[in-house]
Amino acid sequence: MEYKKNMTEQEVRDALEFAENIINSVREPLVILDGDLRVVSASNSFYEFFKVKPEETEKQLIYDLGNRQWDIPKLRGLLEEIIPNNAAFYDFEVKHDFPDMGERIMMLNAKRIPGPPEKPRIILLAIEDITSSRMLQKLHEKMHDLEIHTKASLGRELKIIGLEEKIEELRVELEKIRKL
Repeated sequence: MEYKKNMTEQEVRDALEFAENIINSVREPLVILDGDLRVVSASNSFYEFFKVKPEETEKQLIYDLGNRQWDIPKLRGLLEEIIPNNAAFYDFEVKHDFPDMGERIMMLNAKRIPGPPEKPRIILLAIEDITSSRMLQKLHEKMHDLEIHTKASLGRELKIIGLEEKIEELRVELEKIRKL
């Protein structure tokens, strides 16, 4: 991507407003981190979902947010590799008991956003709450297991009914033989 070196102040404001509008139009919570992994900004959906305010979020290390709920060694390792290696990660699962929200399962994706060489590097971190879909998946699995057990039970029941009918036929035959 080519960057214009001498942007006017108005062009810079317009570009920032455009970027903020894009970020705030996304349904999933997004966080923009600087190279030191401090929150530069976050989407409205982030603030609404996690019930936090910009003033208690921005300029904070990602690991210090909330009750240090994001201070996860594996996440720390992944995030710290992004800037120096121009890396990204996708579908990193975090399970945590969030205050006021209860236990949630989050899927995280992060990528370094390229910028001009003189600007600090930033990371875009996307957070998707997959708790409901995981619960639905478990419910489908349980229903499938129940169907299998029901079919097996029904099959056994039908065999028992067949055996009972056969026993009754044999009793009738036995009675006929006794009468002879």
